[in-house]
Amino acid sequence: MNTASKSTQILLFLFLFLGISTAANTYQLVWSDEFDGNVLDSTKWQKEVNCDGGGNNELQCYTDRTSNVEVSGGFLKVTAKPETYNGKSYTSGRINTKGKAAWKYGRFDIKAKLPKGDYLWPALWMLPRDSVYGGWAASGEIDIMEARGQLNKQTSATLHYGGSWPNNVYKGSGGVNYDFDFSEDFHVFSCLWEADQIQFLVDGTVFYTADLNQNFFSGKGKSPYNANRQPFDQPFFFLINLAVGGGFFGAESNSLTAAAAQKWPSPQLVVDYVRVYQKTDSSAIVPPPAPVPSTSSTQSPVKDTACVNKCNGQSCCNDQKLGVVCYNPTSYGCPVDLSTGKHSLCGGGLNVCGGICFDGSRYECTASGLVQITLEVKPTVDLPSVSVLPEISIDVSQPTKAEESNNTEESITEVTRTQANLIGEKSGGKRLDLSLFAIVLGLFLVL
Repeated sequence: MNTASKSTQILLFLFLFLGISTAANTYQLVWSDEFDGNVLDSTKWQKEVNCDGGGNNELQCYTDRTSNVEVSGGFLKVTAKPETYNGKSYTSGRINTKGKAAWKYGRFDIKAKLPKGDYLWPALWMLPRDSVYGGWAASGEIDIMEARGQLNKQTSATLHYGGSWPNNVYKGSGGVNYDFDFSEDFHVFSCLWEADQIQFLVDGTVFYTADLNQNFFSGKGKSPYNANRQPFDQPFFFLINLAVGGGFFGAESNSLTAAAAQKWPSPQLVVDYVRVYQKTDSSAIVPPPAPVPSTSSTQSPVKDTACVNKCNGQSCCNDQKLGVVCYNPTSYGCPVDLSTGKHSLCGGGLNVCGGICFDGSRYECTASGLVQITLEVKPTVDLPSVSVLPEISIDVSQPTKAEESNNTEESITEVTRTQANLIGEKSGGKRLDLSLFAIVLGLFLVL
């Protein structure tokens, strides 16, 4: 067979291979927070302020003080402190995306370093956006990670459901032990949530899987469900918190003393990033992605006073048909301008809109509503539809920020960013997959 024929066959195989791989189970980054900057992004998170014990007899007050919830050095830092505050002996922090972002199905990655100290209770979890099936826990709860501060080599994942309290039940992994200390380095805690199952992972390896194609009624009282998969068929939002004491410690829920708390080695939950991926053909994206316009546009951005005056400095779109249209925080979007083929992405919003977008706090629109801002589309990533994802390699090291800026390797979750820093990537790059090259080389040798 001549060289030209070999080349033709190899190219044909490549097209077929790539066509199959991209058609199946493609995931794309749709939302993230890299915690760059010096303040918590209020467009994505809100701080909770209460001393009610979280319904678990917890001992802390959650405050909005930076001493308890802080963003600095590229990290979210939630710190528990022994101090008298509003009748409690401890303070800490809790944030959530309620009313700002929620998702139904997807892959959820949180890279974090856990606290160390007696009766500290860090949690990365999700609650339903809408109580479709009733009060807690009839409408569900997804605990991606919970840990006990004195058991630093252990983590767990849990689902809550069944009916409204006290008719609720739960099931989960129980304490899963590892041969490393979660308080000494960063690790990626993940949830891969699909219609028929939900999997929980640490550093890319599944440690617990729950079947969702079942009836979740607890058998107590009246069932709130009329079909399988309920209540885990609704959008859920994120919560991140660090509790002190409480029911998670069983009979020892109130055993912490002030003297013991003063000796906490590391009472801080540190989060490097939170990232959400969803299938590109999924209709379950709530909300869509929030890219940032590239500053590489040949047009110099200038302030659009029309947006400022009408929308009080908040995000809006200059729509060619409708004029200035304010960004809708409920639908996470701006209208689509169908009068031209020019679409831009709203820097402060989360959807495609017409004309040029404006964000009063960070981004500005161009003087002309017809100028197209340059946008670079982030690549999609293929994930296989298997129970265990062996090829997913996740960076779990804890390099300095300087080291991260020079790092040329990343995992599936470290998706290559654009010049506009679409999601605030701190390390950049993408791990090179040589499998396709090996296949092609093998074919070439055989042919």
